[in-house]
Amino acid sequence: MAPDLSLGIDLGTTSVKVLVVDSGGRVVGRASAGYPLHTPRPGWVEQDPEDWWQATCAALREAARQVDTARIRGLSLSGQLNGGLFLDDALQPLRPVPIWLDHRAAELCRRIDDGVAGDCVLQSARQRLTPVNTLAKILWVRDHEPAVYRKTRVVLLPKDWLRLRLSGSTGTDLTDASVTAALDLKEKRWSSEVLSAVGVREDLFPALSPSTEVVGAVTEAAAASTGLPAGVPVCAGGGDMPCLAVGSGVVRPGIVSLGIGTAAHATAYAPSLETASGPATEGLWPMCHPDGRGHAWLGCSFTGGESLRWLTGILGAGFEGLLAEAEQAEAGSRGLVFAPWLQGRATPGPDPAARGAFLGLDLRHGRGHMVRAVMEGVAYDLRECLECFRCAGLPDHEIRVGEGGLRSVLWRQIVADVVGKPVRVLAEDDPSALGAALIAAVGTGLFEDFEEACGAADGRAQTVEPRDEARAAYEEGFVEYQQIYPALRDWHGGRGP
Repeated sequence: MAPDLSLGIDLGTTSVKVLVVDSGGRVVGRASAGYPLHTPRPGWVEQDPEDWWQATCAALREAARQVDTARIRGLSLSGQLNGGLFLDDALQPLRPVPIWLDHRAAELCRRIDDGVAGDCVLQSARQRLTPVNTLAKILWVRDHEPAVYRKTRVVLLPKDWLRLRLSGSTGTDLTDASVTAALDLKEKRWSSEVLSAVGVREDLFPALSPSTEVVGAVTEAAAASTGLPAGVPVCAGGGDMPCLAVGSGVVRPGIVSLGIGTAAHATAYAPSLETASGPATEGLWPMCHPDGRGHAWLGCSFTGGESLRWLTGILGAGFEGLLAEAEQAEAGSRGLVFAPWLQGRATPGPDPAARGAFLGLDLRHGRGHMVRAVMEGVAYDLRECLECFRCAGLPDHEIRVGEGGLRSVLWRQIVADVVGKPVRVLAEDDPSALGAALIAAVGTGLFEDFEEACGAADGRAQTVEPRDEARAAYEEGFVEYQQIYPALRDWHGGRGP
């Protein structure tokens, strides 16, 4: 008998990815489609939700051609965190979506963080309000676009637009909600205390569900657009980082996942919210885990992968050729260092005004040194995340790498050398989409729990060992790297968005 299937959709920053997984944990279908970013002003980054839907339909149609769709038992959604989709009474968008990269609310967040409301956010949401958060975007629209605010019936998170278009249901899941700065992370409810303190209507926020809950089914209209059968159950899913945790097997303490997409990120598991503690947690983001019990902690470098795309784009040479030149450059890039903060700094201390820089550039340096320095700077930021995890009490007995930039043999070797530990390369390059598919599989009963689901999907891949000589060079380089932000902080302060 042919195995049952589950389907995962990951709405990323620049593309949507679809994976189809069978009941043995094997990927049997995949597709993707891209869409643009819009930057109408400095610090503003927006997207058109119709672009998301059209790309999703195209990717689903392609994936549907690869499998027997009658065997699909359920689907689930993963999506970029912290966007804000303002919908009217007819559930139509009122404006473009400010996404997580949008920092227009920086000054507003500084004012709130300095007051009583900032303390309320920190106590309830376990994070400081930053312009990344969905709550900050709602506050900005309230203050700068009051007509839009008055007409808004509900504010959805990005992936939940796809949920609405697929099933007709509105709502979100706890993992996605947990990084908005509006959720009481301990009580797992929208924080009436926070919303009252900042003056935002609680009825703007959608109903909450566990990740594995079936919240609807594919409608006839969505079936006609996507190639999926009508009636396929739709599970609530999760934010892309919690889904990535599942897809990377981060379902118990001691396993840490590193990835490089638009951002670079590190994810660790904690059995309870109180497991992680201390000052280091202020540079991390706690999220509800899709298993409904534990928490995933996120460390981040906002433009980790985007930094390399930016540089190779302006150098105007072929990507593979530039990587080959970078491989020829020595560890440490002959003293050239890059700070990858092109849209603000995240871990170990959020600062939306921080900006990127090359330091130590001289006449000896060529393109290869510059490309390698970018890759090393991102790896240093990932090490900052691991240092925060350790200081907060989150161990990293096993480090797994995958997604995006870490498909590069050179970049994952640099990461292994910089963190000074072996890293295991994930077999699947799209762990967020895989995580969404596994959530659907658990939610519809194909697997009993996430331990079983992740065990089935855990494809074995190679382990990359750190090299002694490079490791020594990067130990020295990391100490120098940690001095860059304090040295440039005052200069950044007057030049933020």
